[in-house]
Amino acid sequence: MQRFVVLGINHKFAPLEVRERLAYPDRRIPAALKTVRERSDCDEAVLLSTCNRVEVYAFTEGDDARTRMLEGLGADHGIAAEYLEQFCYFHRGRDAVEHLLRVAGGLDSLVLGETQILSQVKKSYLLAQSENATGKALNSLFHRAFQAAKRLHTETGISDGQLSVSSIAVRFVNRVFEDLGDKTALLIGAGEVGELTLTYLREAGIGRVIVVSRNLERAKDVANRFQGDAVPFELLQDYLPSAHVVISQTASESRILERKHFQKSQKKRRYGSVFVLDLAVPRDVAEDVSDLEGVFLYNVDDLEQVVAEHAMERSRELDHCKTIINDEVEHFLKGFQTYAAGPLITSLRGKADQIKAFELDRLMSKLSDLPDETRKEIASFSERLVNKLLHPQIQGIKEHAAEGRSDSLRLLADALGVDKPVNLPSKPKAGPVSEDSRQTSPQTSEKEQS
Repeated sequence: MQRFVVLGINHKFAPLEVRERLAYPDRRIPAALKTVRERSDCDEAVLLSTCNRVEVYAFTEGDDARTRMLEGLGADHGIAAEYLEQFCYFHRGRDAVEHLLRVAGGLDSLVLGETQILSQVKKSYLLAQSENATGKALNSLFHRAFQAAKRLHTETGISDGQLSVSSIAVRFVNRVFEDLGDKTALLIGAGEVGELTLTYLREAGIGRVIVVSRNLERAKDVANRFQGDAVPFELLQDYLPSAHVVISQTASESRILERKHFQKSQKKRRYGSVFVLDLAVPRDVAEDVSDLEGVFLYNVDDLEQVVAEHAMERSRELDHCKTIINDEVEHFLKGFQTYAAGPLITSLRGKADQIKAFELDRLMSKLSDLPDETRKEIASFSERLVNKLLHPQIQGIKEHAAEGRSDSLRLLADALGVDKPVNLPSKPKAGPVSEDSRQTSPQTSEKEQS
């Protein structure tokens, strides 16, 4: 169980200027999964990168997993592990499992109970799976996280109301503009959070929508859904002066809007108010833009002012949430620990079936004149006998696995000789043997492992 680990940074431990240095654009994640796994020596890994967190979930061995993962993550961004360490958290075993379940359920989010993080976790997991970066360990863990998130959202009120970064952002817009009916929203990039923000702006009564993207077809698709206009990225500066609300969420690794751009646009709009929401990590908008007259610049960290209000309103649900998380963690740990004994039980059962089949063949070759009913009864007796002899051994293996005693499992495997080949004499020349006598009852084998 100690092989489950997570290393990451989030909004609680790392400022935005650090998070944006570690952020992964979607196009980089497949290659990053490969390099981080190789540098960290991880059997399985999932890389989660959002505006508020960058986390590596892994299934690996060794007491030095934290050091290896720090060095792997740092090397992938050209950052010294010693510098990165001060902002990172690391969880192992049960703590790692619980952390993922809390993240997927929105309990570790900037906006308590927000639901968008679940889709981001699912997206990251499916991408890792498509890159063959996950196996049975992380597959089972992430599916448990999705189940826990579903319970949190349906059995508690932690997600009641508009609980997303986008809805919180629109509250900020309403503080700048009381009436949005004659205002224009300019979306730069076509990310999921940006589109969701447009949805809330439409509900709030925004007058016009303009979508700017390097992919014009994508911009047209988004604009059509909001009855807006699509504009190629090259014309961004031409449309900036007409925007009252600017939402930027691109995957650019450098700033796309500098102070000079807003100086020019503000002059054209006679220094009227413009609300700028920078949802990108790394940031799209230069920080010094906020010094300009009439410009209200907010980034993801600025949303904490409203988040505190939501946290207070929903704190009464936390006890119920903790109970659900603990329940799901315990179910996962118990199931996975028993699962770890599966290969050992399968090997033990296989050897027993191999010996049983050989001895049945030898016996039946000597008793070839027996009626079919008698032969079936002998085969059934041999199956029952093997099951009863194996039962205490299999139960012992399961108990050791459930207690997480991997060392004693290895001793059991050696004592039972499950890794040693079965030495049987040459197969006897036999008379006719019924199919029933040859069966090794794989269904019973599966039942013994359950």
